[in-house]
Amino acid sequence: MFGRKSSKRRRKSYPVKQDHRTYNACRIYIVTWNVSTKFPESISLNKLLGLENRPEQDTHLPDFFVIGLQEVNAQPQNTLYNLFKDDLWTQKFKEVLKERDYVVIKTEQMQGLLLSVFARRKHLLHLRQVETEFTRTGLGGIWGNKGAVSIRLNVYGSSICLVNAHLAAHDHMLEERINDYERIVQEQKFHVKAKETIFDHDYVFWFGDLNFRLTGEATTSADEIRAMVARDELKQLIEKDQLLLVRREGRAFSQLQERLPQFPPTFKFEHGSNEYDMKRRPAWTDRILYAVNENNYRNVRLTVEQTSYKSHPSYNISDHKPVTSEFTLKCSVEASRDENGNLYGTTTSRKLKTIRRKKRRPAALHSARMTDAPREARVNRKSQYNVEHFRNQHNNRLSYKLAMANNTDVHSFDDLVTDLLDYGQVYEDTTERTISFKPIELWQVGEPNTIEYVIPNGFEEGNADWIGIYRENFTSLSEYLAYEYTETYKDKQHQLNEQQLQHLQNTRTVTLTFSENVSLPQDSRYQLLYFQSTGTRGVTGLVGISSSFAVEKRCPSPSFDEID
Repeated sequence: MFGRKSSKRRRKSYPVKQDHRTYNACRIYIVTWNVSTKFPESISLNKLLGLENRPEQDTHLPDFFVIGLQEVNAQPQNTLYNLFKDDLWTQKFKEVLKERDYVVIKTEQMQGLLLSVFARRKHLLHLRQVETEFTRTGLGGIWGNKGAVSIRLNVYGSSICLVNAHLAAHDHMLEERINDYERIVQEQKFHVKAKETIFDHDYVFWFGDLNFRLTGEATTSADEIRAMVARDELKQLIEKDQLLLVRREGRAFSQLQERLPQFPPTFKFEHGSNEYDMKRRPAWTDRILYAVNENNYRNVRLTVEQTSYKSHPSYNISDHKPVTSEFTLKCSVEASRDENGNLYGTTTSRKLKTIRRKKRRPAALHSARMTDAPREARVNRKSQYNVEHFRNQHNNRLSYKLAMANNTDVHSFDDLVTDLLDYGQVYEDTTERTISFKPIELWQVGEPNTIEYVIPNGFEEGNADWIGIYRENFTSLSEYLAYEYTETYKDKQHQLNEQQLQHLQNTRTVTLTFSENVSLPQDSRYQLLYFQSTGTRGVTGLVGISSSFAVEKRCPSPSFDEID
């Protein structure tokens, strides 16, 4: 029963006769800007973000804004300030975007490199496994003035990696830039299964001051480049671009794509003007590239479309011009119904992440390890424990239901177990499982407050899950006012019997008490947010939001002296 099937047989296991699912598009707007240590005083960011002056005038807002800055002022006094508050640039972007109901999901900074992700509030519960990483490449890897910061996350089950980089400067430092790229790719490691490296992700966006210059330093002067720009000879000029050449040669960034810039070089300008600084040869140093693993999944073809790519010359506080790009990508699924009203596939919050292709072994390795062994030995390698564990974990999952609904050649659950263990791994959108809070009538200030929440069937608690108290209409996930860690059973499971362990897999109601020392102002309403977390600088995801509640300070009981 558990022997390896032929490739032909396995291909017949899941013939998707017709894909009835409707794929929703997510729009991501990316900004990269080397701000040259300047502060965002007295400038408007609306035009840079493609926004109107008033929120009610905005139409077709993107789902996410990704802001990547380089050379943010990182003097010691500013670094100390940033320990307690958002840096001034993040605050400035947040002031603009909070009016349009965006929330800061995550911010990561390494000296002058700053990366922030904003999401529309309606998406919050569909963003999971958020993790940050950074790599220093300055001074041989010991200094963070150059390098990269990144944020990876799952959006409706699709994995996205965002990389903001600042590579080695100067025309003659091409090899150093290539080495910086290679170091970043090799050293950035995440802790999400099957997504440990940058290019394991479904979608990758790599942007920043990549510092690639124009070839022909000895033959093409700064004045000649400026003259070609004035004559709008950008196509001839871009052929000298170092980044384009190293991508063609496969030396760096070859896994990424880029629409060739149709805007003038973005470096180097005189501060406060649109005139090039002739001390440097103009170049397209500021870039936005992308990659999509189209065939990551068996019955879904991932797609991405770059809908804009432009610079913004009206911003002149820096010697670089900011560059923006907008992308539309496939990231969620809605179900359709058949003629009888029955659901095809899954809903947006219950999406089947399809079966990932299993990489084939090299022929020699396959022959040595598999075909030389007796069939009985190969069968026994799939232990009965694994089969039983898979059956228990996946029996009620949507993948089986979808397979049966599509009238595939799966006639029993055992057939499905066999095929999946043999062929690949099931992926599904875990945002279908969310924590629900029981209503809180009133929060008593100065007293212990006990809350109740419901953990759904199959929900996996992290090692450091916590519940935070936030003001209603919070603008950042870092704005918690107080928090408590939830009770986790992971460290106690060896003490529990089989019946108790099974109980943990079922839907259950849990209570948690906040200390009387939690002090909340009475002028606001509040919400509870449940975070699934593996610990400090670990993998985090928002999985539950309560309804809002009021707080009240109970009047103290009268003393004996006050009683007549």
